Amino acid sequence: MIAKDQNIALLTVGKAALKNADWTDYANYCFDREKGLRKEAFKHLDKFLKSTEAWTLDKKIDFVKFLFPFFENVQDADYGPFPQPLSNKLVKPTLTTWCDKEQIDNNPFRWFGKYYRSEEHLFKALEINPADDLARQTILSWWTYNIYYSVHHLPEGYIGEPLDDIKLAEKIKEQIQKLTTPELREHWSKELEEDLELVRNYIDWKTSGHPDFEKWGQENKKQTGYGLTRTYYYEE
Repeated sequence: MIAKDQNIALLTVGKAALKNADWTDYANYCFDREKGLRKEAFKHLDKFLKSTEAWTLDKKIDFVKFLFPFFENVQDADYGPFPQPLSNKLVKPTLTTWCDKEQIDNNPFRWFGKYYRSEEHLFKALEINPADDLARQTILSWWTYNIYYSVHHLPEGYIGEPLDDIKLAEKIKEQIQKLTTPELREHWSKELEEDLELVRNYIDWKTSGHPDFEKWGQENKKQTGYGLTRTYYYEE
């Protein structure tokens, strides 16, 4: 069962793909997948992928250029319209070859970096275009998640090393300052600070020698976790 947003994305991408006759089988994959006709959809996809074997690199790049803006701008377009065979047999090999030869366009590096999880490619995208906020925000989402993961079980326990998270936070702050708009900088600073507060509080508690982190938080009016504790201390 495909979710509603994925269905909308399948129709959106499929209709756009009809504008190129070479992509008709891919469009039909999207339409049949939206209808729930999975077996028929993958027959169309297999036919499409076989046809791309004879394409030039430029034709393959044109398809990738068509596809990825939908992934970045249409909710869930990187799910239903981006099945594993398409990724493995066409998109990833094309991006790999394209990145090997590209010197000017930052897009393939951002796309490869985000969808095949490569910080190296994301930083290459930023080297080519320092104003690529999409690439920078992908890095920020990964790095801030690492800190969130460390603190998300508090007050029961801390996963990881708090001082390492403090060092990572400094790297995150450097990247936040390189974002191109005040709104983005404010958003990411807030995201970071919510979890960084827990990191600092945990360090302060460990330094204090108090036996119970949650009780220490109550006594000092400090946040020690999510949920009710977060709500209580912010509303007080």
